[in-house]
Amino acid sequence: MPFPNPLVATVLSAPMVSPAARVCALQLLCCAVVAWAGIRSAEFVAPPRQLAEAAFGMVQPSMRPVAGSLGVAVEAAEAGFPQIEVIVRRNDTLDQIFRRLELSLQDLANLRAMQGLKGMLDRLTPGELLTLSHQDGALMGLERRLSDSETLKVQRDEAAGFIANVEATPLTRTPVTTHGVIRSSLFEAAASAGMRDVTALQLAELFGWDIDFVLDLRGGDEFTVTYEKVSREGEYIGDGNILAAQFVNQGKTYKAVRYVGPDGKANYYTAEGRSLRKAFLKAPVEFSRISSVFNLKRKHPILNRIRAHNGVDYAAPTGTPVRAAGDGRVRFRGEKGGYGNVLEIEHAGQIVTRYGHLSRFAKGLAPGKRVSQGEVIAFVGMTGLATGPHLHFEYVVRGVYKNPQTATRSVEATPIDASLRADFNHQAAPLLAALASGTAPAQPEPTALPVRSGAAVAAR
Repeated sequence: MPFPNPLVATVLSAPMVSPAARVCALQLLCCAVVAWAGIRSAEFVAPPRQLAEAAFGMVQPSMRPVAGSLGVAVEAAEAGFPQIEVIVRRNDTLDQIFRRLELSLQDLANLRAMQGLKGMLDRLTPGELLTLSHQDGALMGLERRLSDSETLKVQRDEAAGFIANVEATPLTRTPVTTHGVIRSSLFEAAASAGMRDVTALQLAELFGWDIDFVLDLRGGDEFTVTYEKVSREGEYIGDGNILAAQFVNQGKTYKAVRYVGPDGKANYYTAEGRSLRKAFLKAPVEFSRISSVFNLKRKHPILNRIRAHNGVDYAAPTGTPVRAAGDGRVRFRGEKGGYGNVLEIEHAGQIVTRYGHLSRFAKGLAPGKRVSQGEVIAFVGMTGLATGPHLHFEYVVRGVYKNPQTATRSVEATPIDASLRADFNHQAAPLLAALASGTAPAQPEPTALPVRSGAAVAAR
């Protein structure tokens, strides 16, 4: 073993060194040996799993860890082949991953040629985990979770080449009821009530036709929500659907019940069976503030004279998606005076919605094309006469301008069909009772998706 500090060795062996100096030098030597040993031993300590995975994404294929490295490649106990876990990076493709791991590209081509398998392999999500087993570069198996309840498993078969199956794992949906009070924000109240942000967003969307969660929310507002907690094989994996909800905003109570019709489609209704969904969105864009309201006697900020403001201006960053306020057909797409880039959509009942100062239009949008409520149709800009990026939104009924903030609230979607009313009442009763009592309704049985099998393809 080479001596770690030649200078100390020289001092110790010199005849002129006093005993006290030799003791000090010996102490220094001990410290140096301990430090040197620590550095050398660290070279052989396996890194933490996270660091190993991060490093594996950075190294060249020829430098990848051998089978058995912690968190990256371990022996697959069942098959006896080295198994590699890969965390998908941004813009990753399977082709890039196979090249990085020096796996057979012919095997990948054979997999992608299998009926129905290409779509399950080509759309990777950053952060997801792929598990691959191999033998000298030949793919022996691949596993990828497609959804919360489905996992794709591919195995090499000596006779058939590859066999692919989508295995289903039953999900348990447990209804729970929780209550919250607004103190500072909806998300803070939801978190205190044990709800995740995604469920809070779902709650806001549910009552978004009646409550403006930017402008209307007040301290002391409260909500009660019955929703699903989803678990897989005993492990909680996230929140599911909201089954029923009640929101008290500025003293007014709103209720919603989820109803699944005979066709399997789910919609939300009031306790009386009226559709919670309105025919028009309250606001067709995610905005930071209303920069100008509907005002027939407003002084124009650029022209500096009294000129009616026939719509509402929603201030938002350039590029913010603009959505269709309701179902309809595109009537006009192009430039129009002070509106700049403008889009007009015709709706039932001789209603027209107009969207002005757009930076650009959604692809494929043209006059005559049908659009659905909530569909992205354009993007916020400041074309035409505009002092800053915003959406100018107008609502016109039979040629008469109406205030979009009030007019859109009054047009309701189709209520529950009379033939389904008895079934609706049957489903809604226990949910409304759960809201009133603050307890959970009866727990349904676990549900599972059917197992699908892929075709086999030779991989000779």
